[in-house]
Amino acid sequence: MEQKIDFGRLRHRWEMPLVWLSGVVTAVALLFSLAVVMADAATLQAMFGSHAADVLDYALTGIWLLVLPLGIFIYRFFMAAVAKSNAIRVGPAQMPQIWAMYQSLGERLEMSRLPRLYVTNGNGVVNAYALSCNRRHKYVVLHSEVALLIDSLPEAVEFVLAHELGHHKLNHVSLWRIAIGLVPNLLPPLGISTVRAQEYSADRVAMKVCGHHDGAMKLLAVGPWIPQKVDREAWLAQCDEEHREFFVRIANLASSHAVMVKRFKALDEIGRKGFGTQGEMF
Repeated sequence: MEQKIDFGRLRHRWEMPLVWLSGVVTAVALLFSLAVVMADAATLQAMFGSHAADVLDYALTGIWLLVLPLGIFIYRFFMAAVAKSNAIRVGPAQMPQIWAMYQSLGERLEMSRLPRLYVTNGNGVVNAYALSCNRRHKYVVLHSEVALLIDSLPEAVEFVLAHELGHHKLNHVSLWRIAIGLVPNLLPPLGISTVRAQEYSADRVAMKVCGHHDGAMKLLAVGPWIPQKVDREAWLAQCDEEHREFFVRIANLASSHAVMVKRFKALDEIGRKGFGTQGEMF
């Protein structure tokens, strides 16, 4: 009997600590807001002095954390409707080569119910994204700038699809993840680092089921026009030379996705050393 893969163990080591920290920060913000709103004017004046009115305004804003998830839940259905109504749904009779690849990835990822797959015009932007409305309504949207490589560089398309399915597999697009990220997203180092760790995790899942990454990383680095012209070894030499530079580290810290010299290096190290290696967060 083939042994099942524990995909949760593929997460980047910083993902869950940052997620739990985000949950704690959100809970503290909500409890503080409730305490301030319930306090009388004299208490607020004694505690915050001339800033009491400002603190109360912030607390009233924080109370929205109680209802914002409901608004986000509803808004995601609208977002999904906009996305899919302007895209082509992939299936057995529509882009069958991509569909067969997608089905194969779903089997390897042990997903009994695949998110619906759509291809849309990216207007020159190389991208794909995962979207979830609830447990039944889940989607992957692939920009045509990726899909057009299905014949010339199919491994790039496969990795991108696997990466987006990895987000679904690891529940990165679930409502509770979005809800506990509202306050941390106002604190850039925390919010954006949590997203970056999740992106590393999705890369690791894709690497596990695909066994390759070169094509997709070249596509993301130079676009769909010249990825075949990128020399792998020369790029790795660049990664080794630049990944520790101070301002490269700052750029990485400020990015929701690891900068390419770190991202490509992380995947290359997985290929050579195994999944015990981790992508650099800074």
